[in-house]
Amino acid sequence: MKLSFSTLGCPDWPYERILQEAQRDGYEGIEVRGIEGEMRPDGIPCFAMGRQQEARRMAEAAGARLIGFGASASFHDPANLENALSDGRAAIDLAHALGMDFVRVFGDRVGPEDDENEIIARVAEGVRALCDYARGTGVSVIQEVHGNFNLARRVLGVAEKVQRDNFGLLWDVAHSDKTYGDNWPEFYAAIRPLIRHVHFKDHVREADGSFRLCPTGEGDIPLIPILRTLEKDGYAGYVSLEWEKKWHPELRDPEEEFPHFARFIRENL
Repeated sequence: MKLSFSTLGCPDWPYERILQEAQRDGYEGIEVRGIEGEMRPDGIPCFAMGRQQEARRMAEAAGARLIGFGASASFHDPANLENALSDGRAAIDLAHALGMDFVRVFGDRVGPEDDENEIIARVAEGVRALCDYARGTGVSVIQEVHGNFNLARRVLGVAEKVQRDNFGLLWDVAHSDKTYGDNWPEFYAAIRPLIRHVHFKDHVREADGSFRLCPTGEGDIPLIPILRTLEKDGYAGYVSLEWEKKWHPELRDPEEEFPHFARFIRENL
């Protein structure tokens, strides 16, 4: 099992600072979700054409691979299909150029008035199109357990319809916790064969049913049992800190959380 962090946690840092932090704290991977405020894969200056191999070598010199790109593509809304496909294709092109393993996409929403089976089919169609586009590149398309796609039947429904070898799931343990809580082994057992990447973060389950993000290990998600189960079952991928500083500026700074997360994981393996 290897350690990585998402750049969502350090939205203002330049690329060089990201690499310095990874090297200092012993992270083996970096998951790109925007750099210096730019979220689109074709808009990040340090990854522009003519700079990509330099960026790749810089990461290798710091001892941290660029492992994946977090695209914004989601497929629940038919009006957004072309934008989602365009975003996903651009992310796959960049991931291929930089030697990344995956591109992350979303389901993402199933409203109370929606036909669940129709949404699942729509999501599967979009994801399958990206898998076909990525064929031969070495890049997988992984759907994050996120939003209303945090139920086993929904993510498995997509997988059943996608039927591609380069498809898998990103297990975000906070999103599944919102529906399964301490019954997480039920969810894990259902999706285990499809897990390609794992997001760790922590939150407090508030009495009113809401969830408050907090430093790793200070909340209610059973992170240590999850971590040790992954280890016992031979999970060889990355456990990645997704510190949502981009969306929640009130969270403590990455200078504190990044080294804290690395220590927490290593102390509990």
